[in-house]
Amino acid sequence: MDIVRLAINNARLTISALLFLLVAGWVAYQSTPKEAEPDVPIPMMYVSLIYQGISPEDSERLLLRPMESKLKSLKGLKEMRSA
Repeated sequence: MDIVRLAINNARLTISALLFLLVAGWVAYQSTPKEAEPDVPIPMMYVSLIYQGISPEDSERLLLRPMESKLKSLKGLKEMRSA
């Protein structure tokens, strides 16, 4: 007898097993210790500069290059991309 036919023929047992698993999962979830704001380091930083009415060349010269030179001094910086 395959498992589907067994589950259909024993509907009460199937529903009881499902309810047991749901309750056991809920109890396990509730008993797991959780921290409200865990300290998870994210090794990435996103910087966005917006200056309307400026040409792409001026944007690179006046905004991007000075910002890149300041960010290069960050300790632990491995990669930097500009677009």
